[in-house]
Amino acid sequence: MPLGHSDTDHTTALFAPSIGLAVAGDSVYNGVHLYLAEAGDGGLDGWFGALDTIDDLRPRAVVSGHKAPGTGDSPADVDATRDYLRDWAVAVRESGDARALYDTMIARYPDRINRAVVWHSAEAAKP
Repeated sequence: MPLGHSDTDHTTALFAPSIGLAVAGDSVYNGVHLYLAEAGDGGLDGWFGALDTIDDLRPRAVVSGHKAPGTGDSPADVDATRDYLRDWAVAVRESGDARALYDTMIARYPDRINRAVVWHSAEAAKP
């Protein structure tokens, strides 16, 4: 099913209603920093919409498109992704430059993997 924009345009997901399984593609992350370099110009709004679409399915399990090794497939990852996006939006508004934005997100989410993507996203948000 098409979800629209998440970490990039044209994100899709697969839902198997008989077992309550959503394979969320790039819309849901689990234990990994989000790629937000394409979040400008309304990209976050699209991503929130994609997460709402996944939530509306009421899945019993959600397979994240980007996940840290050893993590599960919980529907709670949808809300965790939503929380990260909200924190990012605040950090973008409150940070003066890319370094401050990067530092804020790493301090907020120190256990997530793939810190390089935070730097690239921060550079895109605060050139």
